[in-house]
Amino acid sequence: MTAAEIADVLWTWTPYMAAGFVWNIVLSVATMAIGTPIGLLLAFMRASPRRRISRSGELATGLARNVPTFVMLFYLAYVLPPEFTVLGQTVTIAPWLKASLALAIAVAGFVSDNALPAIRHLRAHDTPAALLFVPAWTNYFLIIVMASSTASVIGVPEIVQRANTVVGAVGNVDVMLWVYLYAMAWFFAACWPLARAMHIVRRRLKRHADARQSRIGGDAPAAGEGPGGNGAHATPTSTVPAGHAP
Repeated sequence: MTAAEIADVLWTWTPYMAAGFVWNIVLSVATMAIGTPIGLLLAFMRASPRRRISRSGELATGLARNVPTFVMLFYLAYVLPPEFTVLGQTVTIAPWLKASLALAIAVAGFVSDNALPAIRHLRAHDTPAALLFVPAWTNYFLIIVMASSTASVIGVPEIVQRANTVVGAVGNVDVMLWVYLYAMAWFFAACWPLARAMHIVRRRLKRHADARQSRIGGDAPAAGEGPGGNGAHATPTSTVPAGHAP
């Protein structure tokens, strides 16, 4: 196929691909909406002075952190029924909701690990350091947006599944590379500007946090220290810890 023909194919299928990318965003927002409050609850449990509650939060966080998301995706797809009846009403569990539930487990673990030092900073009245949780959370949302493409394997009509449909409909292998590159460009166009913005926000918050630490004599440890050990004063970062990638 010529470059003009490839461009015409991509343009013709753009509305179809765009509708698929909307599903990626919807799935990602739902994932963060489910996983974030659970992760916050786990973080508050871990910050509790009661040892039993604290240890329960640590255990649940460890499970959420280490559950293989792709395996859980298939597990929920086949274990959860597509619909069930409650009080005479039929409730449908759509594939995109199953995918959101699977991805939300990793989100809960990530939020727990990053919200814990933020909670401790808030209790120490160190607001700039606590606010570093915001760019960390946003960057993980972008990771979830990219990971949402795995939902195609259970039938969610997101952009990667629709790219497969386009390739099959066109019936020409010459267009395959360009269709998938086009799908990738949607992710890049949506995620890169926000990632850059969060990098700037994090850098400014880090500057304020470091300035505050300097004013109080540098008693707080360096940013990025995890919740373990001296984590009572750890600073949340936008770097995804090992074990948190979906």
